Amino acid sequence: MYIENIQIKEFRIFKDLQIKLQPPENGENVINVIAGVNGCGKTTLLEIFFQYFKGNLSDSIQIQTDINKKNENPRLIFIPANLNFKYKPTSQLNTNYQFLNIIDENILGKTEAYIREYILSIERESHIANPEERTSLAISQFNEPFINTKLLTTLHDLDKNRFNRPVFKNIKGDLVTIDQLSDGEKQLYGRVVALMMLEPRNSMILIDEPEISLHPAWQQIIMKIYANIGKNNQFIIATHSPQIIANTPYKNLILLTQQNNRIIPVYPQHPPSSVDVNSILTEIMGADNRPKKLDELYQQYRKFVENVEETTQEAQKIKDQILKVESANSIFMQEMDFLIALRTES
Repeated sequence: MYIENIQIKEFRIFKDLQIKLQPPENGENVINVIAGVNGCGKTTLLEIFFQYFKGNLSDSIQIQTDINKKNENPRLIFIPANLNFKYKPTSQLNTNYQFLNIIDENILGKTEAYIREYILSIERESHIANPEERTSLAISQFNEPFINTKLLTTLHDLDKNRFNRPVFKNIKGDLVTIDQLSDGEKQLYGRVVALMMLEPRNSMILIDEPEISLHPAWQQIIMKIYANIGKNNQFIIATHSPQIIANTPYKNLILLTQQNNRIIPVYPQHPPSSVDVNSILTEIMGADNRPKKLDELYQQYRKFVENVEETTQEAQKIKDQILKVESANSIFMQEMDFLIALRTES
């Protein structure tokens, strides 16, 4: 199941909005990333997708969809931004099929139960005689998707003294349980494993702000992890993360912007000038690449240099303010030194 386009006549901040989405092809997952200036309704758009299929939208909202369905139990999965990561033990998982799935309840407890069942099921299917080798193989298979995430904690074993509760080993060699992980690790394991539990195929997966609590290095690769879960799925991501945007093909970006008091989508026709964070912030997210106050100081000091007044007391005061926030070897200061050197040589 996937959506090719959706039309919203009027809902909250949206009016006469049409969004086109990339469908999956050849059984591969596809990731659509919705980004843009703050307040443009990225999260609202995901909620509309979910509520439309739930049947909760009023008749005054006109949404037209093109849907392709295959008879393989497609799902609509919504992973919201604000999840509750309080731990509550779970002894049994509900594996009954349902079309609508929102991941928002006891995510850590369910994740722990799934990890336990995952390891035990691989052990049962293994033909290796040595039980320790069977367990080691199963744990390696679970850890494999997370190998390149630079996580400081990995799954270590099932604690036989605590009803096979999964235990992780951190960088110091300490053994910890899932509720003792860092906030970022809870987010990463919780969200990813919650999706693995549902085994999505031919499904639409909505994820709001997958970057929450994640280190920038994790943000760079998180979508690659999601993209390897299931087959023929259409991911629709709402994000503020320059790292996620920079690692998304430009043809899969949908940029929401304001024009004439309306929110409109923009589909990039070429890659950004660069995929560094500053370029993404300015060209795609509409943010300044440096604080306005610093920009003003740059302009003032540059004028002093151009007028050969950089040694004056006023110029030195401006320079001192700049050096409070950046190094004397910054790009700007190197440029000023270069201009002064050129003038001196001539």
